[in-house]
Amino acid sequence: MTLILTYISSLGIIHASDGNLTAADGSCAGEAAKVFPIRFLKAGLTIAGSYGVGGHSMRQWIDSFVRGQEQAGCRSLNAFSSALAGTLETQMTQPQKAEGSMVQVAGYVQDSVGWHPEFWFIRNVYRMDPKTGEYSDIRDTFQISEDFWARDWTQKNLAPFFQQGGHQVYINGFTSGRISYIILESDMASFFEHVWSNRAWKFRRPASLQEIALIVDLYIRTIGVLFSMSDYSAPFIGGTPQVYAIPRPQP
Repeated sequence: MTLILTYISSLGIIHASDGNLTAADGSCAGEAAKVFPIRFLKAGLTIAGSYGVGGHSMRQWIDSFVRGQEQAGCRSLNAFSSALAGTLETQMTQPQKAEGSMVQVAGYVQDSVGWHPEFWFIRNVYRMDPKTGEYSDIRDTFQISEDFWARDWTQKNLAPFFQQGGHQVYINGFTSGRISYIILESDMASFFEHVWSNRAWKFRRPASLQEIALIVDLYIRTIGVLFSMSDYSAPFIGGTPQVYAIPRPQP
């Protein structure tokens, strides 16, 4: 149980997660790393679902996998994500796969024009109910897709939106927490716009990626507060938010 998100804007990319880890019996098992840098590719990743691969914790396994890809000379997010999907599929046990796993990989890729973001989504969860948001159809095989540059950037015509300060968010995790985050961000956008538009006050819009990260941190903490006052068997979302910011590379 967790909350992971990838926030992409013209200033950079933010990977974020809550900190709580849930045990197999549904109780809170403390905190654990869910956000991991991939510095050699100007990227990062977040994880939700099973926190083990074979006999290793996800933190140990991901750290080792990232080092191995760097040493092997991996040079693209496509190759990295494909290798990650294939290795999870072969090294996870059946019980680990049955928990359902999702990995969000995002970073910058250079082409003939310059740098652009890519968002790769790796998962063995194949369906989400469009009405309830609940996940289903968990399989032994992992699928992979690049959902930002190859899909949303063109289909949603995001270029003008980004030029005006817009952003794109990809979010996964525990259903009520994930949907609550989406509602919170939408409602808070109206609040912030009301405050920032008051010329008599000296509040302003975020001017840097680090300031955007502060707002993301605030949102995740707010969802954690909801779970601390809920009737769930454990605070499935909570703990210290984990935030990793990747500034847009210079031309």
